[in-house]
Amino acid sequence: MLKWIVVLAALAAGGVSIGLTAPAWASTQLHEDGTGWVTGADAMAALGWDEATLQANAASLEFVAESESVTAISWECARPGGSEVLVQRTDLVVTETRGIVSAPGALWWGRVVGFRLEGFDGRGASSAVPEGPAPQSCPDPSWTPVPESTRTVEEKGEPVLAVVHDGVQHPVPAG
Repeated sequence: MLKWIVVLAALAAGGVSIGLTAPAWASTQLHEDGTGWVTGADAMAALGWDEATLQANAASLEFVAESESVTAISWECARPGGSEVLVQRTDLVVTETRGIVSAPGALWWGRVVGFRLEGFDGRGASSAVPEGPAPQSCPDPSWTPVPESTRTVEEKGEPVLAVVHDGVQHPVPAG
């Protein structure tokens, strides 16, 4: 009987020391569908928290993904007589924020080691901000847009994962 107690004590001690952190393969990941994982360490780093604060507040945390795309629109304007051509450009910056369903990932004794991201929740917001003159406008009425000179290029940025606490977003460190 004493042998079993010693073996169980050794296993429990080894299990506790191994189980205090997330597995080595676990890293913060956000997939295109809003699923993934956030390590407890990355959540603490984003929030500037210690372990005790994370454990006390884990259930109140939310996650969002924010992405930004820029559509560059350029066109040419010509002076009367076509002697001078001026290139005009406007950037349309679109920011989209989407909520993510999440659940704390805890060890069997309740210690939170991270958060399961279970997909986008349907909530979201977007904003579009133009930077530059109105498309197809020229510096003054004597200039005219050059037909068929409009070019459009769109660049979509990677989503940035953020943890939300008390309504404030904190970017999660990129792996």
